[in-house]
Amino acid sequence: MRLSFSSNEFLNAVIRDEDGRQLYSISSPGLLRSKTTVTKHGSQGDDDVIGIITWHLFRDARIWLKATGVEVEGSSLLKLKWFSSSRTFTGPDGKEYSWNLETTNCRLEEKGSGVEVAKYHERNLGIMSPSHAPYLEISPSASHMLDYIVITFVYAEMLSVEEHVV
Repeated sequence: MRLSFSSNEFLNAVIRDEDGRQLYSISSPGLLRSKTTVTKHGSQGDDDVIGIITWHLFRDARIWLKATGVEVEGSSLLKLKWFSSSRTFTGPDGKEYSWNLETTNCRLEEKGSGVEVAKYHERNLGIMSPSHAPYLEISPSASHMLDYIVITFVYAEMLSVEEHVV
């Protein structure tokens, strides 16, 4: 499955599937972008906020997930392992997954098996290969946890951006 972003700005984008249907929107209003809201759009026009990330300058972000109804610190949702650049979380299926932040394209792998579950592809302008908008490529085996992948991607990609800026 390919989820295309309407913009390079992943904190403010509409996410569409291969058929052009709007599945999610990510909104971070204001200059400081202190809050990011992830909304899921249903086929009947029913919109549902599935996650809110509250960013803090000098402390960990807080993430609210509709699936759990609980707000947690980002570092407790996506745990950092010693001597690793990956962040690990437990999916709704009870399996552990890791976002690899070593490259400019975040990758999500199932822990233990090393199977790639999702990968972010930045926009390509088409100079050396065909142009495309930024997109998340998601394995069919992970379709049951799309909401988790989208929300954890936003947080992991922001961590990746911050690490590469510093």
